[in-house]
Amino acid sequence: MSKRLNFQALSDAFEALDVDALKQFYKSDVEHTEIDAGAPPRSPRTSGWDYIAGAVAGAAQAGIKIHLNNPVLGEDRVACTITCEFPDGRRMVSNTIYDLDDGKIVRQLDVQVMDPEQA
Repeated sequence: MSKRLNFQALSDAFEALDVDALKQFYKSDVEHTEIDAGAPPRSPRTSGWDYIAGAVAGAAQAGIKIHLNNPVLGEDRVACTITCEFPDGRRMVSNTIYDLDDGKIVRQLDVQVMDPEQA
């Protein structure tokens, strides 16, 4: 039987903005795809673990809070909503799907939208 992703521990690591704790949930060659206003479906933004780690570290430095909600848990796939709260009150919301292999994230798809900057 394959391992299952511990979603609560993943959520805790994201909310703590703890890159070292997050690394244990990802395969080193994770495929990360983002779709948003600047990266539409026909040309999404693609990256890997280094980008994810940098984004979380940057969020910590910027005072951004991250919350994972609405989990749908399966053996080979997990989905959730990730909400990022910025110090200026803006929010980014991402519906995220994690594809798993033996309890580790091998692919992450984020479809996200962000509040516009205040004028």
